[in-house]
Parts: sequence; C-alpha cells; structure tokens
Amino acid sequence: MEIKNAAILTVRNSSKRLPNKTIAEIKKNVSVIDIMIRRAKKTNFHVILATSTDSSDDSICEIAKKHKIEIFRGSLLNKIKRWNDCFELYAIENALLIDGDDLCYDFEIAKRAMDQLMRSDFDIISSPENIITGLFTLAVTRNVIKKLYTLVPQNDTDTDLFTHYFQKIKLKISYVNLKEFEKNKNIRLTLDYEEDLEFFKKLYDSIDIIEKGETIIKFLEQNKSIVDINFGRQKDFLKNKGNT
Repeated sequence: MEIKNAAILTVRNSSKRLPNKTIAEIKKNVSVIDIMIRRAKKTNFHVILATSTDSSDDSICEIAKKHKIEIFRGSLLNKIKRWNDCFELYAIENALLIDGDDLCYDFEIAKRAMDQLMRSDFDIISSPENIITGLFTLAVTRNVIKKLYTLVPQNDTDTDLFTHYFQKIKLKISYVNLKEFEKNKNIRLTLDYEEDLEFFKKLYDSIDIIEKGETIIKFLEQNKSIVDINFGRQKDFLKNKGNT
C-alpha cells in the first residue's frame, strides 16, 4: 500500500520517565493511545502507528487495531531508522511526525503545516519556540528522513532526541504560521511526568478528546487550577530536551 501523505504517530511503551504511559487510562476505557489516534485522524491524512518490534509494544498494537489504522513496527531505540523504514514501506513523500506524548495535538495546526510543506520547497515545517508545548511537532519530506538516516543507520542507536541532527545536514526549514492563541502561554500539553497524567485526566474530564486546540486553550485559561497541576514540570522538560 502506498501512502503519499501520512500522519505518523510515533509511540512506544518503554518510556524512561513514565513507563507504559501510552496505554495509561485517561478516561474510563479511553487510553492515551486511543486519544492520540483519534486526534491524528482529524488531520484527514492516513494515520500510521509507528512503534517497535519489542513485545512491550504489543499492547499498543492491539489497541491500534481497533481503530483500523496502519501499523508499522521497527527499531526500538532508533526512531529515525523506524521512520525511514516506514517511509520506504509505504512510499511516503510527506508526513506529519506526531509525538505520542502530545494528547492535545492540534490537527488544525497540522493541516496548516502540511499545506505549507506541500506548497513550498522546504524540507521541514517546524514549531516556533513560542508555541505552546505539545500542540505540534513537525511536518517533513522524504528527503529529511533519508538524510537523517545516513547519519544514524545503526539499529541500536538511541535517537529519542533527534532535532540536533538537523544541524549536521543541509535542510530548508521553515515554521508553521501560528495564531496568537497558539503561542506564548504558560500551558503544558505533553505527557512525561505523573503530574502530566493527572493534568490530562482533569482536562479530558471536562473537554471532548477530539476538541480543537483553540477550545482547549480557552478552557485552560479559564481554569488555571488545572494548568497549575503540571506547569511546574516545564523547566524539567526543557532541561531534558536540551540534553542532546
């Protein structure tokens, strides 16, 4: 099966900080991966779950099968190799790279980014530094993945943190156009710590799991007590992100 334009959801259960978070229950009978798949589908691109061949990720695949999406299994440690092999198998030309930690992934920003990518000669449409953490990551071309893979083709290389490799290859990078409500907010929308798990449970107890980002942000601005649950972890997150 060839998929020219895809939304690749990258997940695994072997997280160091919060093991098995991908299958953690957020609402009754609704796990993290359930939410991520449903939000990824809202991009209107073919969704591919990209996980590892390790048995620890079997449970993720079982959940994904219920959503009737494509499932690709590859390298456990080398996320870049996993992407490369996925791109090759499905003959992908352009893709959204969706982090399985981002439970409020904004499909509206994603569609905007893919439109920018396909209408230009850029290799990457990335997130500006002032974007709310967890709203969006990247839209990339096949060229990006091919070049990254030449740097780290080994199966056992850990590439969980990978953006520093961009500096080693020639790429044309631009940034997704943000609306005012999507940036410069003290809001944290990603899952790395226990506090984040509590945050998302509180959030999705009040908001539909496929609600658009604008509605989520407006709700959080009116409910600071929920924001305060996990925003104190943002400094730790940024510190870890910088350790490349």
